[in-house]
Amino acid sequence: MFLDFLQLTFLFGIGIIVTSVIGFIFFKGKNKKDVVILTVIELLVLAIVCYFILPDKTLSGLLQTNLIGAMINAGLLLLIWQATANRQEKSITRNVPALMLGATVVAFLGLLLVSFIMSFTSVDEVYSTIPLKTSEKSEVLASTDETPIAIAPDTAKRKMLQQFSVIENSNMFSLDGITAQLIDGKYVYVATVEFNGFFKWLKLKEVPGYFMISATDVNAQPEFIKKPIKYSPNAYFSQDAGRKIYAAFPNFASTGTINLEIDDEGNPFYVQTLYKEYGVSGKMHYDEFKTAVLNAQTGEVKLYDAKDAPEFISAPITSSAADSMNTYFGRYSEGWWNQSLFGSKKNVKFPTENGVYASGRITPLLSKAGELLYFTDFTSEDDNQDSALGYSLMNARTGELTYYRDEGVGLMDSDGAISIAEKIYPEKKWEAEMPILYNIDGVPTWIISLLDSKGIFKKYVYVNAVNNDMVIDGDTAQATLDSYRVELATSGSNNENTETADLTDITGTVLRVQVLSDSKTTTASFILENDQMIYTINVTNNPMALFLQVGDQVSFQANLSQNQKITTVQQLTIEGLDNMESPAE
Repeated sequence: MFLDFLQLTFLFGIGIIVTSVIGFIFFKGKNKKDVVILTVIELLVLAIVCYFILPDKTLSGLLQTNLIGAMINAGLLLLIWQATANRQEKSITRNVPALMLGATVVAFLGLLLVSFIMSFTSVDEVYSTIPLKTSEKSEVLASTDETPIAIAPDTAKRKMLQQFSVIENSNMFSLDGITAQLIDGKYVYVATVEFNGFFKWLKLKEVPGYFMISATDVNAQPEFIKKPIKYSPNAYFSQDAGRKIYAAFPNFASTGTINLEIDDEGNPFYVQTLYKEYGVSGKMHYDEFKTAVLNAQTGEVKLYDAKDAPEFISAPITSSAADSMNTYFGRYSEGWWNQSLFGSKKNVKFPTENGVYASGRITPLLSKAGELLYFTDFTSEDDNQDSALGYSLMNARTGELTYYRDEGVGLMDSDGAISIAEKIYPEKKWEAEMPILYNIDGVPTWIISLLDSKGIFKKYVYVNAVNNDMVIDGDTAQATLDSYRVELATSGSNNENTETADLTDITGTVLRVQVLSDSKTTTASFILENDQMIYTINVTNNPMALFLQVGDQVSFQANLSQNQKITTVQQLTIEGLDNMESPAE
């Protein structure tokens, strides 16, 4: 690592060395010694700077750093020359230091200009690398078992802090980043424990372990896993996790923080998203993310294409990369001129800032297929609008970005949903966090967590994103979902946005039936023999359901899932009522 560091200092110090050599040639007498001393001091300072900031060994980084170093060195050489050279020497070579300074300044300004121009001209090329697809229909939330509803990370972090004293010498550590992942089939949060400063690290040299807690069980308690971690982000020198990854792959640029990931045996690994920069503007290609994986116990570092990272890593692409991709997608779908000062800003959209990760614009969720996804909703730059322009889900392994937009349907954005949720119990001053938009029986619905001032979970809130007057809160995700489905049924909402593939054909004999009416609509709810599911249908739009009786043989379609207790019905047919089939609205 030491030799690699010397090589790095040399590469970033070429500008200093070249200007010093030129100065040494033209300077005379004791000034040559001054040049040598100045060069040594500057290279030592550069080495210290490189050690702490870890500059990316990329074309843009090398050019910028070397030109800055050359400008500073040329300026200092000019000061030395003006202060020490006699009049005759000044007349002979008076222009050399000034010419060096002028040339480096011009070169640096030229680099900035070229980078600025390329940042615009390369927009279409970079945009084309986004693995993008669009959809008008999102995945249906059938039950909270198939699609777990996570608690807010602040709640998990609060519980971990309450258990922090289980760590020996806990005063020497602090709780750091928290990430969502799938471990041994369970959706959990993992949080790192880091040193409280240099002297704490110098004393112990190892972090004793990490915290883990269920991401979906509001009653779960955190567990501290004792696994000594030698390499961590808050360690120092050769045990700094970021430094280990940087030393192994300095030719790649990094994005975002380093995340802790745990394999199925409980062993800790640190993961960072890397990418290759192109051109002097430092542009990235969104379909070429790499994943660096550091064994936090042995220090071994490996590099993978993100999609080929080990299976236990739930998020080979970290949230910061997702944030960058979402931002680029929202701004440049119509090219760079469109969103400029003189452009029309057609289809320009911005991620909201209601996410739970550090960027504030990303929220993790687990799909039915057990894949970690990043959720972001988009809105306009007009602060007076609460309308969502759509939302995206990005696969944390493949990097595929799916943009959802229900054409012709006005959706409330997450800012509006949070505002509604926080007004349910205004006297308690609970805060709404972690809004995620789901498709429940074809109806776009915001699911939000209410937390008290200490970050303790209090309620789930379901807010209809189309009809903002429909708001349901409850203590558990599944119970709140069931209550929300009843409200959808009684309000006349339907499954028109539910894919046919998600529906099950059902036949049976009616065991119980109940018809309920209010000023707006009438619904029929029934159960079948040997079936505990509650089926509901809107009678207002399906009038034959009004004549449903105990003992009727019926057939219909419904969306079913494990542990689901209530669902709405489509295509109800009552045997004996000829030509009376009527689809549910």
